Amino acid sequence: MDNQKRTIANSAVRVLLGATLLATTSMSSAMADPVESIYFVNPLPQFPAWRLIGDCMAEEATRLGVTLTETGPTDGTLNANVMMQQIQQGISNKVDAIVTFPASDGFVPLLEQAGRADILVGTLYGSGFTASASDTNVGANFATVGKIMVETLIEREGQQNVGLMVQGPSGSAKEYQDAFMAEAEAADNVTVVATVFTEDNASKALDQANALLTAHPEINVIASHMGTATQGTVAAITSRGLIGDVVMLANGAAGGGQEGLEDGTVHRIMMQNLCSAGTQVVDGLVKIGNGEEVPAQLDVGIQMFGAEGLQQYLDDGWQ
Repeated sequence: MDNQKRTIANSAVRVLLGATLLATTSMSSAMADPVESIYFVNPLPQFPAWRLIGDCMAEEATRLGVTLTETGPTDGTLNANVMMQQIQQGISNKVDAIVTFPASDGFVPLLEQAGRADILVGTLYGSGFTASASDTNVGANFATVGKIMVETLIEREGQQNVGLMVQGPSGSAKEYQDAFMAEAEAADNVTVVATVFTEDNASKALDQANALLTAHPEINVIASHMGTATQGTVAAITSRGLIGDVVMLANGAAGGGQEGLEDGTVHRIMMQNLCSAGTQVVDGLVKIGNGEEVPAQLDVGIQMFGAEGLQQYLDDGWQ
């Protein structure tokens, strides 16, 4: 991993997203003490993308002499109630910093409670509102993800009738959905036909993909911002004999994304510099604890990929 991280640090390819980075920190940051312990509530610790983030966080914490404790739901699903209970436990344990993915706006009061307890908060992929409850937020701008997915479809020949598969109706999922739909409305050949929710639960993706294709046979694209949606969607396309007629826009090479590019079930995958996300949030919290200024929003590289040239990015820690 050391060589991989050095490669990432030296990579010249980086697409910065979102608004201009803010150079201020919260009031709790200004009063912070040195960070010696970080408590990471991983939303999907068994999923490859989040496993990579957690591993890179742990390695960076070790390098900086910080104790990192990781927890998260153990049933393979994004269980917000379990995550909130674990965040509450971190507050009770009086750790120096808490890091998590704020899956919905419901996380905000709890993260604000941590701030009032003089615990620094780092969020990964927080939406515009949830990120406001953190001292620094690291991740892709999911509104931009929606936009670049539609741009990818505009380049395809013919009408693109899209079924959207999203986590839920709030947070970063809503940012993605709203941006995708707005960009589609402005395009001549892209129409959003229907939207389904899976709560970022891989076990629901197959049923929801089949539901989209049954209720709306005109759909020829299923798009999702969730890596957990890929395997089920690809399975639905394959089992229905729709390879070549229906394609997916997927998040990440893991979970069937790379294989889908090769067999034609996936048109493009969105990838990002995930290891960098993990190292940046640890670095940012440690710097804030040392009294340094850190941008409130730190972005990671993100692009849409076909099969050509993909391996080089995978080797550099993108997923």
